[in-house]
Amino acid sequence: MIVFTASHQAYADSILDYIDPHDEYFAFRMYRQHCIETEEGFYVKDLRVIRNRSLSDIVLVDNSVYSFGYQVDNGIPILSYYNDPRDEELLHLAFYIQSLLKCSDVREQNREAFNLHKLGLEEKEEISDN
Repeated sequence: MIVFTASHQAYADSILDYIDPHDEYFAFRMYRQHCIETEEGFYVKDLRVIRNRSLSDIVLVDNSVYSFGYQVDNGIPILSYYNDPRDEELLHLAFYIQSLLKCSDVREQNREAFNLHKLGLEEKEEISDN
């Protein structure tokens, strides 16, 4: 897994070091400085910076749909967690990700499941997979 967060590196590292103290789960970490800041102040994660993977194999889970505005069909929206013991978002996410294992292109499944392309977040010009 790769972590790609819009948080500042010092903040994110303190949390990620707690979750993964022996660097077993996260192959790479990307932070706010790897995002593109829009004129409106949103941080967008451009997945094209991940050069050793095809966009057909990458998903981005985030509680802000703006974060995957450049590749909306790679995005999986998730609700924010607020210390609710009844929260089941991660269970739903795990179930959904299991369904993606059968897909040759995760973007097709995400497009059908979430319809984020209808929000009009993506760039006007076509973004290639290269």
